[in-house]
Amino acid sequence: MASFQGSKKPPAATTVFFGANDAAFEGRTSERQHVPVEEYKDNLRRTVHHLKECSSPMLVVLIIPPAVDEEGRMQYAKSVYGEKAMEQPERTNKMSGVYASQCVELARELGLPSINLWAKMQETEGWQKKFLSDGLHLTAFPP
Repeated sequence: MASFQGSKKPPAATTVFFGANDAAFEGRTSERQHVPVEEYKDNLRRTVHHLKECSSPMLVVLIIPPAVDEEGRMQYAKSVYGEKAMEQPERTNKMSGVYASQCVELARELGLPSINLWAKMQETEGWQKKFLSDGLHLTAFPP
């Protein structure tokens, strides 16, 4: 049996939360993070298979990548980089949705539970500012 950070007992459950960075566009400021959507889905599949090989009873939950607020990304970039800020968003909500749909599809294919952040976030009015600190990263809720 594989070791899990020095423990011989594997976790009962694991979440897998990939995709927000993978959905960056090629040819734009965050292109080094880009992973083609087919490769993204295959990487998720391989990650799940690896976890299940390590512990077949482990519950694996896929967390669907979150929505993206392009305007928030642009505002953030301008606040940090000024005139050197990107002129086009390096990610869009539409492209994030493509990655989200692949993650949902894989969860169904593998019979895994999933949490669809991309869809759920957008059900809330004002989700862009309520859930995202910079148009991409999730906002910490105040205590």
